[in-house]
Amino acid sequence: MNTQVHLNSTKISILSIPKDKYWIFSSAVLQLLHLEAQKTNHNYETDSETESSDESSSSDDGLSDESQQYNYSANNHTTNTSNGETISSPIDNSSKKIHSIDQVVVSESDEDDYNGITESSDEEEDNYFFHIAFTPEECTLMCASSIMQTLFHDPLELCKKLGYDLVQLLDEEFITLQVDSSDGYDNSSKVLQLTKPLSTNKIPLFFLSTHFGDIVLIPQSSKERVVEILTSKNFEFSNLSNSYINVNEKRSSKDTAASASPNLDIEQRAFELFNRANVKPIINKSIKLLLTGSRSGEVSRTLLKTAQNLASTDIQSVLFPQYFAVTRTSLNEVSLLLPKSSKTRAKMGFPSKYIIGSTQDSIIPVTIDLNALPLDSTGIVAGLASRLLSGNKRVSSLPLEMSYLSMAKSGIIMIPKENIALISAILKEDDHLSQPIESLQLE
Repeated sequence: MNTQVHLNSTKISILSIPKDKYWIFSSAVLQLLHLEAQKTNHNYETDSETESSDESSSSDDGLSDESQQYNYSANNHTTNTSNGETISSPIDNSSKKIHSIDQVVVSESDEDDYNGITESSDEEEDNYFFHIAFTPEECTLMCASSIMQTLFHDPLELCKKLGYDLVQLLDEEFITLQVDSSDGYDNSSKVLQLTKPLSTNKIPLFFLSTHFGDIVLIPQSSKERVVEILTSKNFEFSNLSNSYINVNEKRSSKDTAASASPNLDIEQRAFELFNRANVKPIINKSIKLLLTGSRSGEVSRTLLKTAQNLASTDIQSVLFPQYFAVTRTSLNEVSLLLPKSSKTRAKMGFPSKYIIGSTQDSIIPVTIDLNALPLDSTGIVAGLASRLLSGNKRVSSLPLEMSYLSMAKSGIIMIPKENIALISAILKEDDHLSQPIESLQLE
């Protein structure tokens, strides 16, 4: 019944790319996905002969052995690593063309160099985390800072020369807190219970939900402060699990319930900020999504399928999903944010037989545009999530499960489809907000 928080010391960099500038980074993203897939194959996945047999039996798969080969030779640049070695770093600045999946080859030496980069720091324990997410306006990329420097250095330099100021690599480096609850009940409240004292102390946070659990990114510079806060909230470090465990969760819950002011402070601060900046949460009723994951043994295929979709489709076209995300949390765990439509998923190579979890429980994104808010704003997602949870408690004894997708330029809370009317009513209760933006013709 205890909540565990695993703190990973790998430094993470966060890159925000407007969708119309994504083409500059497309080769680097494809190389990242391919090399991560190869890393999986070399370690734990089934051999290529078995995978080839499995895939050839599926008519909707479309990922042949030949299509798993990538070729970056046309636009390769080189980047020197800290130890003097030179590795390929792709960039395509010739045109906004779509890359073909069967034009990519990463040599064995590239893989060795990449593995050397991801294992170069003694301080970095598990270098498997990365996150690539798309919304209608932007792409946010999160990965180890060492990988960001290696694969994305040249595209970033090009953007600087061209004056593309909206392409932003955040100055701050982050580390991840992976939140796991053994009972899996009311995780939304537990994540907020964990993060509210961090938000109260104005620590910037990024919230990510995966099929396997929730992740909170905190500034690496705030690590010691975060550990102090966790300790003060009854979390103790366990060498056995290499994580912080809430040793008295019932006591923590009572303390939180008895002290309502932190809740109200976070909510009030966030909504007052919305009012001053004329920002309103947007309920995207027409967007139905699934938060799912790759089946065991399908991690490599999932990453390659993601690469195939990004390589073969213009991400600004109507054929590419408005919302899409792939998140790797460990060697054998890859989470996906996909369209609910089974036809769309099948076309993308993610039919139900390759993913886990229910395909009937769709979620709807509620978005907050952060562009109009001050750069140093904190507690935005936490404040909105807290308001929704407290509003739900007034009308229901059942927990409101929410998922999170923090982008560099927007905050997104995903709610079950059946809760649209409830969420709309909660948001309209606030004196500072009129009806949330969206045509809410509720059935």
